[in-house]
Amino acid sequence: MVGVVGHMANPTTRDVVSLASVAEIGGATWAGFADAFWWRDVWIQLLAAAKATSSLEVGPAMTNAYLRHPFHTVSVLATLQEHAPGRTFLGVSAGGSEVSAVAGMSRRDAPDRTRELIELVRAVADGRPLEESSGRTLEVPLQRPPVLIAARGDKMMSLAGRLADRVLLFGIPTGDLGRSVEIIQSGATGRASAPELIWAPLVAHGETLIPSLLNVAVYASLNSRREYRIGWGLDDDLAARIKNELVRAGPAAAARSVPAVVLDDLVLAERNPSRIAEIASGLGVVSLAVPGFSPESLPAHLEWAHQVEDLIDHAG
Repeated sequence: MVGVVGHMANPTTRDVVSLASVAEIGGATWAGFADAFWWRDVWIQLLAAAKATSSLEVGPAMTNAYLRHPFHTVSVLATLQEHAPGRTFLGVSAGGSEVSAVAGMSRRDAPDRTRELIELVRAVADGRPLEESSGRTLEVPLQRPPVLIAARGDKMMSLAGRLADRVLLFGIPTGDLGRSVEIIQSGATGRASAPELIWAPLVAHGETLIPSLLNVAVYASLNSRREYRIGWGLDDDLAARIKNELVRAGPAAAARSVPAVVLDDLVLAERNPSRIAEIASGLGVVSLAVPGFSPESLPAHLEWAHQVEDLIDHAG
């Protein structure tokens, strides 16, 4: 089940539709796009992507529990389902640095807020009111969507193990992947079935994509464990400067301050499908996702991911 994580900066609706269409033609199962309050509205774009495709699952990758009231997230999810029945998912994360730096909201309670959002969506889908004391219900049918959680922090990874249907491993240092999977699996203790692990390995398929990979590295460098940041030469002062530059001017500008060594831990030099499949199998990964940097580069990335997944299936 290959997925696509949209990574075009402030895409137009036409860009999103184009990437989604290419993803479907290339055999992707799902495609997600970022819910960023300083860009065009992702839910409107997801509706356009749904209308332009016939089998592709679409959803936010990622939204968060802070910047939209949970009731609105439930409502817009139900509305999207009307136009793409059986083809929607809910992707959730703790929220980017902009949530705290611009919107002034602390993300320290992200695991609790994320849990509450997921539980609300599932409760409403099961016929419960939006709010118990008032009894107010959602007047739009809602089906339980698959929940995809992307996490780097330990508490969010544990929550993903407990509640997610799918967990996305993205922007995690290679050396921290095994530990991350262990936390997710520990969180899943007691569940009838563990969540599906989806890995989005960062692989440089061409030198032209290095700037795009650097943009991903900006967020990963800020959200990785402190011991990794220190090892990269990214102390607290530099991290603060990168965060300020990210908020002020965006990831491309902030990337200029990210130590080059960060890419060594985040981007795999080895792109041989057999080697990637071996790593994935060792982690218990069953599915892959690729970053969607552009409609032009996506087909080659999808073909590569399908090759890797075929090898994972044979190994299993």
